Amino acid sequence: MAFGMSLDLRHLRAFAALGKELHFGRAADSLHIAQPALTKTIQQLEAEIGAPLLLRTTRRVELTEAGKVLLAEISGIAGQIDRAVARTRNAARGIRGELRVAYTDFAINGRLPDFLRDFTQAHPDIRLDLIFMPTVHQHVAILQQTIDVGFLYGQFRHKATSSLTFDENEYVVLLPSGHPLAALESLTLAQLRDEKFVFGTGDSWVVFRKEVFAECRARGFFPDIALEATNSDGIFGLVAAGVGVAIYSSCIGNLPREGVEVRPLSDLPVKLPITAVWDRSNRSGLLNTFLRFLRRSLPPPA
Repeated sequence: MAFGMSLDLRHLRAFAALGKELHFGRAADSLHIAQPALTKTIQQLEAEIGAPLLLRTTRRVELTEAGKVLLAEISGIAGQIDRAVARTRNAARGIRGELRVAYTDFAINGRLPDFLRDFTQAHPDIRLDLIFMPTVHQHVAILQQTIDVGFLYGQFRHKATSSLTFDENEYVVLLPSGHPLAALESLTLAQLRDEKFVFGTGDSWVVFRKEVFAECRARGFFPDIALEATNSDGIFGLVAAGVGVAIYSSCIGNLPREGVEVRPLSDLPVKLPITAVWDRSNRSGLLNTFLRFLRRSLPPPA
């Protein structure tokens, strides 16, 4: 159906309301306009189409055959456009659209899945594009705004970024089942000085390795690395196979692994933080909505 340039959505809405009510007064009230304005709008529509759409009497209003056809043709169009406008406004307000969220192994094995589920339930019109990304790669992606927010290991202090501590875990040691040290309820890092170690690869786990290596050096040794893995599953598999021990996060308690024993490290009082980081120049309404929900989800400061 092609309309002349003089017609717009206002004419369709007016006729749809009148076709539903079949009463000028009630239709005008539903449109929040004066009755004379509605009458003029319908007259413009009839003039553009070149045919009467209504049969008017002093008591009632009826649709002509042409009016019935037009009402059937436009049925739903006004509602669809209203929904499109509402969705567009929601996107501008930050309650509809897509948000790019990066995460690390430690983050996704901790409390992050519960938080993301709660957010999705509260904001079903915001789709989360979840991207696995090592911490060091998130540093670059945040500054380039190829992701909107990252959940990464440790702190990322940069003048362009803002951050919130999202989660904190303890450092633990992973031992192969049957390892002599597994008989102890807890260990110290110094007790591992003569062990073979399994670590994540240097390109992906560089930030974590730097922290752990510093703690080892403070105790007078450097870990003897037997093999490296690209992800947590690889680390678990190598430990279970008896290749070596591994330093990991206590978030592993959420996903116990057969063949792997977990023991706390009593001489590592420092926490293993998971931090939400974003570029403060990112003006996305979706990001603002996400951050408001994130702040509400965090425990109050002690």
